[in-house]
Amino acid sequence: MRGQWQRGAMAAGAGRARCARGAALGVVLALTSGAAAARAPFGFAAFNQSALARHAPLPAPEAATAGSGGRITLDWTNDNVIEQSGGETLRLDGETLRIGVQQRWQRGDLRWGIELPLLVTGGGVLDGSIETWHHWFGLPNGGREQVPRDEYVYRYVRDGQTVFDLGGSDAALGDLRLSAAHCAADAGCWRALLQLPTGNAERLLGGGLGLAGWYERGFALDAAARWTGALGGGLSALRGDGPLEAAQRSVVPFGWVSLGYALTPRVDAGVQLYGHGALHDGSRLDALRRPGGQVVFGLRYTAPGGAQWRIALQEDPVTASSPDFVIHWTLDWGAAR
Repeated sequence: MRGQWQRGAMAAGAGRARCARGAALGVVLALTSGAAAARAPFGFAAFNQSALARHAPLPAPEAATAGSGGRITLDWTNDNVIEQSGGETLRLDGETLRIGVQQRWQRGDLRWGIELPLLVTGGGVLDGSIETWHHWFGLPNGGREQVPRDEYVYRYVRDGQTVFDLGGSDAALGDLRLSAAHCAADAGCWRALLQLPTGNAERLLGGGLGLAGWYERGFALDAAARWTGALGGGLSALRGDGPLEAAQRSVVPFGWVSLGYALTPRVDAGVQLYGHGALHDGSRLDALRRPGGQVVFGLRYTAPGGAQWRIALQEDPVTASSPDFVIHWTLDWGAAR
């Protein structure tokens, strides 16, 4: 009898253990499924921050953002271009901190928003650190070591005429941006951006009136949504202003693709490639005739409340027409998608 009781107790204990393991597995699967379902497509709200691109209505990727909410973006940009060809001489040497403040609203499938940036320019302090960074990874310095560090000099001379010659520092508003979108469930978003010329075009702080339209869609490469990203593309149209008004192109194509991997349920690492057509023509200098290309790589942390923190670095696979180096940081918050 005792043996039968012991065997029964052991069987009951094994059953309870199996039930406990099953319950634990169910909790893990539920938590994992919830994290995967809530994970937004990976991406960075980053675009070309070069001084020669501030007039253009190039949009920031938005597939990773929620509906109603807001965002604060910091882009710390270091420009370094030294070029000469024929009768043209160009030097872009300085830093800009762009602080973008965005507010968004959503009602049904419709979304709209507003962003106003503050631009702070000056000689900066990143030159030495960037030279060390480039040395570590065997990247070219683009003549950076040939000029004094931490200066703010933006000068363009063409056929003996000075087109612009800027020094000193500024703290001024950039161009106001108004956005609208129609987003259907699992079918991406059609988006539009209206840029108003509230920045100072003469100081290369924006001043461009323009409109952009594009299609954007997030994706997941696996059922667990560990690999996610987004792609988008469209056209921008603008009316030129400022010292380069005659050389500014009126229609520019653009597009991007991003891909990230979930290191943990809340931390992703990934990369984004952003490209656009040439913003100017009529020049033999790379900074004015080349298309733009930026590669952004970094991390995203999604807080328990849904807010997203991103930190990234941006380099220029297409040199001269894109910034030499950018530190990108965002805090994005809002309602669940």
